[in-house]
Amino acid sequence: MRDMEAMKAVVVGVVVALCAALNLEAQAQVRSTIVGPGATKYPIAVSPLKTDGDPGLGVGFSDRVVLDLERSGMFRVLPRSTHIAQPQSSGVDLETIRFENWSVLGAHAVVKGTIAVVGEDVVVEARLFDVAQRSQLTGRRYGGRVEDIDRIADRFADEIIDSIAGERGPFDSKIAFLSTRDGRFKDLYVMSANGKDVERLTNARTINLAPRWGPQPDRLTMTSYRGGDPDLYTISYPGSRWQQLTRVPGLNLGGGFSPSGDSLVTTLSFDGNSEIGILDVDGTVRYRLTENSAIDVSPSWSPDGESIAFCSNRAGSPQIYVMHRSGSRVRRLTRKGSYNTSPAWSPKGDKVAYASRVRGKFQIFVIDTDGGGVHQVTTDGNNEDPSWSPDGRYLVYSATRRGRTHVVMSDLSGIHTVQLTEGNGGDTSPTWSGWLD
Repeated sequence: MRDMEAMKAVVVGVVVALCAALNLEAQAQVRSTIVGPGATKYPIAVSPLKTDGDPGLGVGFSDRVVLDLERSGMFRVLPRSTHIAQPQSSGVDLETIRFENWSVLGAHAVVKGTIAVVGEDVVVEARLFDVAQRSQLTGRRYGGRVEDIDRIADRFADEIIDSIAGERGPFDSKIAFLSTRDGRFKDLYVMSANGKDVERLTNARTINLAPRWGPQPDRLTMTSYRGGDPDLYTISYPGSRWQQLTRVPGLNLGGGFSPSGDSLVTTLSFDGNSEIGILDVDGTVRYRLTENSAIDVSPSWSPDGESIAFCSNRAGSPQIYVMHRSGSRVRRLTRKGSYNTSPAWSPKGDKVAYASRVRGKFQIFVIDTDGGGVHQVTTDGNNEDPSWSPDGRYLVYSATRRGRTHVVMSDLSGIHTVQLTEGNGGDTSPTWSGWLD
C-alpha cells in the first residue's frame, strides 16, 4: 500500500511541477472568494481522521463533515475514492502533509486530523489547510464521549464555513417540527440541522400547534390541546418536561420568548377576538398589544427585542405589520400579495421571511425590514411556516410536493434546496434553534 502511494506521489510530483506556476496563484486567489448560487463551489477534500482505535470513528467524522458541507451549498467535496493519501498512514500537520497529493486533485483546502480514544472518551484534533499556500487556516481540539463524534463534526463543519466564508455555519443547532409519522396526531420531533438524529419529544395524542424554540435551545413553546383547551406550554429539551403557561379562555397560540427570555409574545383571545399580548414567563398576561376588530396573529420578535412582526387583516386581507414591543408605532410591512402570513424575523435583524399566497398556493418570500427588497424564495408546490437558521443564511419551511409534506432547507436565493425529512408522515411547522453553544 505504501509502495503504491509512493508511486502515485512520483507521478503527482511531475504533474505539479509542470503546472504549479499556473495553479498556485489561481488557488490562492480563490480562497476567501466564497461561493454562492450561480458561482463555482469551493473544492475541498475531507480526509478521514487518523485514529488510534477504531478507524471507523475517523470515517464517521469525515462523513458527517461532508454531509454538512454539501448541505450548505457552498462546497464541492472531492470524492474520497479520488484521494491519494491514505488516512491512517499519511501526515496530518504542516510538516508531514504532501500537499501535492491534494493539489493535483483540484482541492483548494483539505481537512486532516486525529482522534485519540481513551475508554469511552475521545480527543479530536481537526485542522483545515490551504493547499496552495501550504498553511493552516484553522484548527480545533475537542473533547467528549465517543457518542459525541457527530456533534463534534457539526461544530467543526461550522468552523470550516467560518474560515472560508467569514461567518460561522449553522449546523451545530437543532430543528424542531411537528409530524404524524407515528400516528394520526402531530407530535413534536427534533433533529439535527442536517436532517439526521431525529428524536420524538412528545406523545400527547392530541392536537399540537406552532412550536418555537426559546432564546436558548433548552426549551420550546407550543400550543397543545392536551388539557382540552388550546393552552400554551413550555417543553424542556432534552427531557420533554411539560409546563403549562396559560389558562386564558379561548385561543392561546404561537407563544415566543423574547430574545432576553424575560417575557413572551403570543396570540390570545380578548373579548372574543384574536389579539396579541405580552406574558410574563409564568404565563401571567402582562399587557395587551393590539386592540381592534381585526384578527391579529403570528407574532415574531426582532432579534434586539424592540419590535414585533405580526399578521393582521385590519386592511381587509392578511398582511405583515411591525410594531414596537409596547404596541405603538404600528406600520404595514407588506404591500404586494393578497394573503401574507407567518412572519419570521431574521437573526441579523435586516429581513423578515413570510408565506404569501400565489395562484392558490403559498410560497416563501423575504422582505427587508424597511419594506423594500421583496424576494420570492420558492416557486413550486405549497410552502409554509418559514424559520431562520442561526446564521441568517438559510430558511427551513414545510413544503408539500406530490401530496407529501416534508421539512425543506433552502438558501435565500431558493436555488440550493435540501429536503431534510423523509417518510409518509406529514412534517410541518419547523422551527430552527440558535446554536447549541
